[in-house]
Amino acid sequence: MSQQKLAIFDIDGTLFRWQLYHELVFKLKDKGLFDEKTTARLDEAFASWTTRKETFANYEHHVVRALLDNLASIPTAVFDETAKEIVESSGRKVYAYTRNLIQELKGEGYYLLAVSGSQQEIVAPFAAEYGFDDWIGALYERNGDAFTGKVERHVPGNKDTIIKEYVTSHGLSLQDSIAVGDSGGDITMLELVDHPIAFNPSDELLAIALQKGWKVVVERKNVAYALESNATGTTVLSATETLSSRQAT
Repeated sequence: MSQQKLAIFDIDGTLFRWQLYHELVFKLKDKGLFDEKTTARLDEAFASWTTRKETFANYEHHVVRALLDNLASIPTAVFDETAKEIVESSGRKVYAYTRNLIQELKGEGYYLLAVSGSQQEIVAPFAAEYGFDDWIGALYERNGDAFTGKVERHVPGNKDTIIKEYVTSHGLSLQDSIAVGDSGGDITMLELVDHPIAFNPSDELLAIALQKGWKVVVERKNVAYALESNATGTTVLSATETLSSRQAT
């Protein structure tokens, strides 16, 4: 019997239009769960990035540190409730192209796996909402109703290893598999599959995708644009798809 084909999706910036991780951190900040110094640093970092005074990487570093440095002081019940609130309020902020692709692949019998650097507690309800079969997010160690401050599972930089182990343990196949990602951190994941898709790619991912001949898709408003590199090395438009006429979930 043939193994079920696999489709792997990054979540943040690929299906969700922003970053679940960031929304969670800023919601915790608004609830007063960080000290004044951390709160001020987060607000300053966000303002500096939006005014192009700081890179996204520098801004994101402050977001990550804010959570990890304060994790042990955040009650798990508050953390879980905050994650639920974000999915309920922002869960529909998704890209049409990837939302529709998920529906198509599910109809074709693919096993849908979400792999995200955001926390398992927020990835799980979000991915379930869009019909994924399973999901893997960052996992923090718990001791009763508190976090220990230790990271049990760190996803960024480990996606390829996590996926290989998952495929083996769940009897899946990477043959004819698909993966969709948007950043340099997704490159090793995309290299694993037969049909990689670089969606709204970062500069780093775009360069690799064009070099390797991967499918590149950019969504703007209600149109998805497919790009490719021609014989001269120039990036050209190869196809367009209007998304507004397709049915949403």
